[in-house]
Formats: sequence, C-alpha cells, structure tokens
Amino acid sequence: MDNELRDGSSIPSDRIKLLQIIKNNKLNKLVRYSWWEGKEAMEQCEIAQNEVFSLTAGPLLLYFQSGLVVGAASDPSRNSVIIWVEKDDTGYVKSEPVENDTDLYPIDAEDKTYSSPYWIQIVGQSIKEINIIKRDPYNALFEELPNEVGLEIVMENDMKFILSHGLHNDSDDFSVITASQIEIDILENLKWFTC
Repeated sequence: MDNELRDGSSIPSDRIKLLQIIKNNKLNKLVRYSWWEGKEAMEQCEIAQNEVFSLTAGPLLLYFQSGLVVGAASDPSRNSVIIWVEKDDTGYVKSEPVENDTDLYPIDAEDKTYSSPYWIQIVGQSIKEINIIKRDPYNALFEELPNEVGLEIVMENDMKFILSHGLHNDSDDFSVITASQIEIDILENLKWFTC
C-alpha cells in the first residue's frame, strides 16, 4: 500500500482509493473502541445494553481478511465521518494505534451482551458497495464544510450499515447504525453517492 493511503485521517471523498481497496474485501471483525466499559457506556450515553456497540462514544476499527485494518470516527470541525489506515498487509502500523490506547475499551460487534444480533450477519461478509452520504448544509457555517455525514457499507448478503456522524440523533457523535436509525428530520436533507 502506498504512503499516500497511509497519510492520516480524512473524509471519505479524499479516500476513494482506500474505499476501492476495501470493496470486495472480506470483513473479519468490527470492534468499537469505547470511551467507557459497557455498563458505564449505557449510563453515559443513555442507551440500551445491546446498543453499546452502535452508540457508545469512540472510534471503530474494521478488520479485513487481507490484514488491512481501517479506522473510522467523526470530525465535528468538518461535520463529517473520517477514515484512516490503522494497519496494512505490508506490516505498516499507524503511530499511536487505537488498539494500544489503554483508555479505550474494545467492544466487538459479535459481543453477546453489548451488541445486537444484527451485526453477526455483517461480520464474515465481503463488501459489495460503498456510498458516501452528504448532508445539505443547514446554515451558513456549514456551507464551507464537506458535510460527509455517513459512509454506507453494503455487504454481499445485502445487509447494510452506516458509519455515521450524528445521523441517529442530530449530534456531533460518531455511531455505527443502520439506515432505519437515521432521524426522520435529517433523512430528507441527505444525498447518497456511490464510490
């Protein structure tokens, strides 16, 4: 993998080459790195036990069969989701990897307590399609921002999930959700673009 792809985190439209690489690649594991342990995340985020993986605060790592690991989070200053290469199949590992951050608590998508059965149908599938979700700017402050508020990932079994910047509650929070969790008032201001 070339150095350009390893160069920091960026919005999805700046990482089209990386998105093309992960397309048709098998997703072996999804792990959320939460700011809190499961029980505390439920209290801090006011969420149900089986929603912790989806709705806790903290980044997500997507582990692929090839050895590639891609990170995702959101950047309020860009009103966007951001992605980066955490590890690649050549031995490259990002400086200060998420996995080594002792302040974060890993919660696996297949966790029987803090995740829902939906995610078990995602893991082990290959990615078939990737769509960038843009939000129309809702005031002048957002007109200059990328507003790439979601990255929809469609699996070979047609199951989908969204790496989201506040789509579930109109906040600056990163979440990993399904389209059915997008707040209705936001939905009409979104546009999908296939990568």
